[in-house]
Order: sequence, then C-alpha cells, then structure tokens
Amino acid sequence: MANSASGESLITRFDRVLDAFGPARPELTFREICAATGLPSSTVHRILGDMKRAGWLESGTAQTYRVGTRLWELASRAASAENLAAAAIPFMSDVHAVLRQHVHVGVIEGHDVLFAERIAASDSAVPLRSIVAGRLPLHRSATGLALLCQCSDEFIVQYHDAAARSVAEDPTGTLAGRERFAADLRVFAQRGYAIQRERIDEGTGGVAVPLKVSPGHRAAALGAVLPLSDMRDADVSAIVQTLKVAGYGISRALGAL
Repeated sequence: MANSASGESLITRFDRVLDAFGPARPELTFREICAATGLPSSTVHRILGDMKRAGWLESGTAQTYRVGTRLWELASRAASAENLAAAAIPFMSDVHAVLRQHVHVGVIEGHDVLFAERIAASDSAVPLRSIVAGRLPLHRSATGLALLCQCSDEFIVQYHDAAARSVAEDPTGTLAGRERFAADLRVFAQRGYAIQRERIDEGTGGVAVPLKVSPGHRAAALGAVLPLSDMRDADVSAIVQTLKVAGYGISRALGAL
C-alpha cells in the first residue's frame, strides 16, 4: 500500500480522505467519501479501516465517519499555531472589547491565510467567514493582505498570477491587475496596515496589521471584521491604533520584540 496504481503515496490518499471533511460536512458516509476523493471503493474501505484503527477517524451517527480526536491531539502539538493562539488571545480580547466586532489572527500557509484563533462578536450583524484552522485566499481578507505585505516581490507576482487564473479564488473579480495589486501592497506596507472592503461579503470589510515574529517563523497578522458603516476614513485610524497596540503586545508575548 505504499503507492497506488496512479503513483500516489499512502499519505497523499489519507490526506484526500481528510480533506473531504469540513465545517459544512463534519460527517460523511462511505459513498460520500468515495465521491469526494475519487478513489476506488476498495481503496477507500482499506484506508478508512486503517484510519479508524489509528484514531484519525471515528464512527459518527447513522453509519457515517468523522475526524477523530487523535488528529486534534497531534495537531495541538504544532508549536507555531498553538503558541500564536495562546499569545494572542488576551490581546484579541482587548480588541474585541473596544471594537465589539469579530477579531482573528492568522499565519501564511502557501497561498492562504490560516486562521490560528478567533473571537466572534455574538451581537454583530457582520458574517464571520474565518474559522480556527480554516483558510481563505490571501487577497480576499485584510489579514491575508497584511501577510502579503511581508512577502517578497517574487512571491507576490507568483501569487497574483496564480490567483488571477483561478475563478474559484477570485469569484467576484476583486483581484486587481498585477501592477496595481503590487502598488496597493506597497501602500499597505508603508502605512503599517491593510484594509479591504466587500471582498467577501457585501457591506462588510476588514482591517489588519502585521505582527512581528521571531526569525524562521511564518508571517502572522491580526485583523478585525467590521461593517462598512464603521470603516469610514475617519474611523479607520482608531481601528488601526487599537489593532497596533494589541499587535505590539502579541509580538512581545511571542518574544519577537
């Protein structure tokens, strides 16, 4: 079982099975897993048996499968995300208390922002699309744009061209031309914060600031999701100041300052 007829490794096939699960599909039937992975039913049957024995999957309700607690246990040992979340929570709470809106912190993961922690504002009418351990394309959120500001020019060009070719990553056509995109990021970097309006949901936007991290660690950023009515030009400076104060505290807690 080291490799399939297609040349895929066992780990790759395990990953395809795990990738079939998500917030909207926490439990899947055998047939649904076969359909989502495109793997032969005999292969899926063997893999599911192996993953259940290892604790990576568990039996759900009505003959379904769900991700097992063993994976949560292993993932919790991932130092970078775990340390960032632990350091960020007290300062994110301060931001939430001031802004009364959603707050999250994320790191760069390939071409996505990977959210390490979030605090949801229960009384906010603004949708919150970020989930812990969830992802969004970098250019869609202010947090992702704040991460892109810390990337090399070469990475930014590669990212833009890849995202511009993908309708799935840019369904609303919000990705500007390469020159303008790079220019916007330079402005964000110079100002020390990134901002986006209506790149995900109508009537909402976000503001984010980059965080200082120790050498060798992935770029990180702190952001807030707000209604556009709270993001007038006169309001942004106060939002940015709140995020920067919290960001300084997080960076100190991470030992980067």
